[in-house]
Amino acid sequence: MKIIGLNGSPRRSQSRTGQLVQEVLNSARTAGAETEFININDIKLDFCIACGKCHNVGYCILKDDFEPLMAKIMSADGLVVGSPVYIYQITAQLKVWVDRLGGPTIHCQKLLGKYGAVVATSGNTGENETARYLEATLINTGMQCVGRIANGIEVDSLLSTDSPLMQNAKELGLSLVQAIENKQEFPEQIQAHRHFKEFFRFVLLKQQEAWNWEYKYWQENGWL
Repeated sequence: MKIIGLNGSPRRSQSRTGQLVQEVLNSARTAGAETEFININDIKLDFCIACGKCHNVGYCILKDDFEPLMAKIMSADGLVVGSPVYIYQITAQLKVWVDRLGGPTIHCQKLLGKYGAVVATSGNTGENETARYLEATLINTGMQCVGRIANGIEVDSLLSTDSPLMQNAKELGLSLVQAIENKQEFPEQIQAHRHFKEFFRFVLLKQQEAWNWEYKYWQENGWL
């Protein structure tokens, strides 16, 4: 079992969001998982240029770290994504990654069968809205989300090891491992996946020629 942690904060080692993502991974590792932690600022991600070529070739043509990152996520069983709140939203750095999911990753539900968890921290407010956005993003890729940490943190310093939030992170890591091991099902999220397929089947039938690779992927998986 492998779990990837993606920290969307630009503050790297001074990030409380990153601290919590790492603690989720630490707990998962103690429970037997292999883990890898990635800072969004340590990789090169360019903006989506809306060229539409991914719909026809099955991958992003931009020459940066997006495809290598997605290869790691595709080979893993779980993903933890964290972001501090920037004006009731995720960071700009993480949003670049999210926007790049809008091709085959979401359209073809490429992360179906994998499990996720999210972390959102704020100085005062907006953490719940941001956590919901991250959860919706992961569910849209086909994942099921097992839980979240969404908290305001008023003190601008790293969390102490005995912080209640660190304990929450430990518990979330264990929940993620258990969900993967037990192939846990979350009925509302599975229903959301069904609704997406019903809607996108109609879209692909209209876009068969323009989005040829995605159409063939759906065809091969028996979704049409």
